[in-house]
Amino acid sequence: MARSQMTSMERVMAVCRHEKPDRVPFILASRAFGLKYAGARYEQAYQDPALYVRSQLRLVEDFQLDSVWDIWCTPAVDEAMGATMEIPEDNPPWIAAPCLDTYDDINKLRDVDPWKDGRMPYMLDLVAKLKKAVGPEMPVTAWASPPFRTACMIRGNTQLYMDIFDNPKFVKDLLEITTKNCTAYGNALVEAGADIIAISNPVANMDCISLEHFKEFAHPYSKRMFAAMKNAGAKAINFHTCGRWDDRYDLCAENVDIIHCDRVNLGEFTAKYSDRVVVMGNVKSVATMLQGSEAQVSDESRACLEAAAPSGRYILSADCEVPRDSSPANVRAMANVLKQYNHYSH
Repeated sequence: MARSQMTSMERVMAVCRHEKPDRVPFILASRAFGLKYAGARYEQAYQDPALYVRSQLRLVEDFQLDSVWDIWCTPAVDEAMGATMEIPEDNPPWIAAPCLDTYDDINKLRDVDPWKDGRMPYMLDLVAKLKKAVGPEMPVTAWASPPFRTACMIRGNTQLYMDIFDNPKFVKDLLEITTKNCTAYGNALVEAGADIIAISNPVANMDCISLEHFKEFAHPYSKRMFAAMKNAGAKAINFHTCGRWDDRYDLCAENVDIIHCDRVNLGEFTAKYSDRVVVMGNVKSVATMLQGSEAQVSDESRACLEAAAPSGRYILSADCEVPRDSSPANVRAMANVLKQYNHYSH
């Protein structure tokens, strides 16, 4: 029987173990929204870790979230390997220029040290500060790039897709390097205090590469990385699927604990996969959280709960990151619906 009041850690781990928690967990990817809510700009998050920690703690306090997040989707490994990362004043960082112009450039790549190279030490320190702030009662979620995504960033998406046809050996040689470096950073995140490792791989969905290429160039390398991070002590792997993944969800479900889903029929998806993974999502981030009304957020959140919560393996969330300019009232409407719904047995 579930206790009347679990900690956030107990609640999230319960659904991962297929046990019944006291209520549905509530987790939002919230780096940008959290910064604006705290009155800060994006670039400040990379200058003052205490400011970012405060922004996450305020979200937990005001909206009763069940996890804090690091500055997710920061391509720290890609930058350390030589790609050029830019951080706008108040928008997410991005890779402005890859570093592999020719096949021979692969020989210039080196193994990176997460504790010494580039921006990775800052990110690890941030995770450590988040963990110190929330303690053992709440999970810290930290983001790590999977090998295929990092390969795309340091080579360039279009060029790597062409390489798959023109020089598949080069791609696999590159993936061996990115797998080693991405895994090293993921393991370091766990050592720094991350409980859940979040992964996203939008360059490997159905609109980007075929299922055959996914099986050959993306999935096996991610699977190795995820296994290594679990062996290093990660309590859960959360895979966020950007875009269409219909023909490869079976593969994704093999080696993760949570699927943060996008563009699915939540009832059908939960019925098919909740015996293998926890399902997280999928209130629309843009159409509903950013552009919708409080009533729309409430209605869609309630529909998600009614469709997925009966499985016992569901986390209420948006279908992607909560946009920076979303109304706090919309996030509060989501939290309020969960209070009303309350239990899995509703």
